[in-house]
Amino acid sequence: MIVTLAGHVDHGKTSLVHCLTGQDTDRLVEEKRRGLTIDLGFAYISVDGTQMGFVDVPGHHRFIHNMVAGVASMQYALLVVAADDGPMPQSHEHLQILELIGVTDGVIALTKCDRVDVRREQQAEAEIRALTAGSFLQDKPIFHTSATTGSGIVELLAHLGDVHTRFLVSAAPRNFRLAVDRAFNIKGTGLVVTGTVHAGTVALEDELAVFPDMSTVRVRGIHTQNRPASCASVGDRCAINLSGLSLQQVARGSWLSGGSAEGHTQLVIELAVSKDYPREVRHWTPVHVYHATSHATGRLALLERNVLSPGEKGMAEVALDEPLLGKRGDRLVLRDQSLDLTLGGGPVLHNRWTTQRRRDPARLRELHAYAQPDPQAGFTKLLDIGPVDLSAFTDCWDLPRADVEAMVQTAACSTHDGYVIADDLWAEWLSRTLNAVQSRHSADSTLHGLKANELNVALPERFQAEVLNALTIDGKLTQRSGHFLPAAHEAELSTAEATLFDQLKTYLNQKQPPSLGDLAKQLHVPIDKLQRDLKPLVGKRRVVQISSNRYYLPERIAPLIAVADQLSETATLTVREFRDAAGIGRNVAIEVLEYFDSKGFTKRNGDTRQVVGDPSRVMGT
Repeated sequence: MIVTLAGHVDHGKTSLVHCLTGQDTDRLVEEKRRGLTIDLGFAYISVDGTQMGFVDVPGHHRFIHNMVAGVASMQYALLVVAADDGPMPQSHEHLQILELIGVTDGVIALTKCDRVDVRREQQAEAEIRALTAGSFLQDKPIFHTSATTGSGIVELLAHLGDVHTRFLVSAAPRNFRLAVDRAFNIKGTGLVVTGTVHAGTVALEDELAVFPDMSTVRVRGIHTQNRPASCASVGDRCAINLSGLSLQQVARGSWLSGGSAEGHTQLVIELAVSKDYPREVRHWTPVHVYHATSHATGRLALLERNVLSPGEKGMAEVALDEPLLGKRGDRLVLRDQSLDLTLGGGPVLHNRWTTQRRRDPARLRELHAYAQPDPQAGFTKLLDIGPVDLSAFTDCWDLPRADVEAMVQTAACSTHDGYVIADDLWAEWLSRTLNAVQSRHSADSTLHGLKANELNVALPERFQAEVLNALTIDGKLTQRSGHFLPAAHEAELSTAEATLFDQLKTYLNQKQPPSLGDLAKQLHVPIDKLQRDLKPLVGKRRVVQISSNRYYLPERIAPLIAVADQLSETATLTVREFRDAAGIGRNVAIEVLEYFDSKGFTKRNGDTRQVVGDPSRVMGT
């Protein structure tokens, strides 16, 4: 368990930690000279064989950014209030920040009780109850303490020890992320970074990405709660020895990530305006943005209302001047740039940059889907709306790849060009497109077909070609030189062409049709004459010429397309694998694959190939 101390400057946080642990958390020379905590301090004690950590944060308002850097939602709060002063401005602001960050449990210490009489102690306790009313610290124990006499310290320590034995940090599966608060070199060891694990688990030899440097590093050593460990998990105070990075490439505000380390300059949050913020929050208010150990400036864009009053909530976009590594559920704290006060904050709902208008109804529907309490519920809601950008969804929720794949496999959907589309919607698009082509052709049978951009169909442009290709492969449409027609429509053949085609079908209707030379022999015609007579049949899409030496019926090409597509996704697309899966000879397999290459359907890379284009290119002339 990690205990985070919070409270006004000079209310005795550092002295209280010293009484509880015997350790001085003020490590900087300037801190010792001024008797003032400036940066984060850390101390650890052993409780029943496990470590309990303390984070001592600055109380002065000038160092509020350092205070925010020391708090994480999975920590236990210890609010410190001096008996002689009672709650002061930073007592109130620190409590606000704890709630905005998502801390849900804690206790209160009334310090310096040796300096006041019983009546003042009772008055200070009443003031604390008024301060914490309605917060997560309402009705929590208040321990009366004194660092001078030691009174109340044993009782407070016993309480913390009891909580420690049953304190659990539970979190949904996410990629590992650690917010760096310190980085330094140790002679003989190398670079070490410290911070709080915000999500996931890391182990020795894991490879991680670094934000914002985007370097890749390897984990050489791990300490959790100041002890050597083989792994670290969400909630741990952690020190990690890294290789592959220099001290100049990492600092407070950096992140280590087991997933994407790409930052974002647009973060949509569920903004809660502080109840005592002195004015309404208006669109485009300039703010300081605090995210774990990171800080940036930006503007606040309200998405559903023009103003928010103190105590109100609403969806808002934070337009950042510099990127932050925000993920779904991360907590942001916002402070007003002009008033130097905490404005409010809230959890991140969405992190992807968009060209849509901020208040576009379609965008707001998508954002409300991302606001669902868990990724499964959000994924289901997004599928109901339309195509789901799988990369954006995975990055936003920072999910392990296996979890996303399982989610897709259990849903009634299919993947197209990186998007997941509900089966019902895909079927609707197919039907709508087929009807549009058939209607246009019925109205004007002299048309030579329609191009994709000539179709007046209500479906996203990026999916039009794939829908048309699917209908073509299924045999419901036919395609000629980029034009689409109903499958029943065929250009008329002359008598001589029809006679030749009838003869050819007998020989070409097989997985491996004969070569041009063998075909000429079987038909008893000269090879050059047969080649000339085949040209009209190719132009009228009755046969497909895959090489100078071989022709296929279109219906025999479609199964070969499917074989190549499947191998590219599930195995290796080599000549040998394609030959075996298609049941054809090696030379024919080479001819077919080279034809696929020429049409841009596949791309060769050494001995392997990858499907990179759409199948309609293969079926075209």
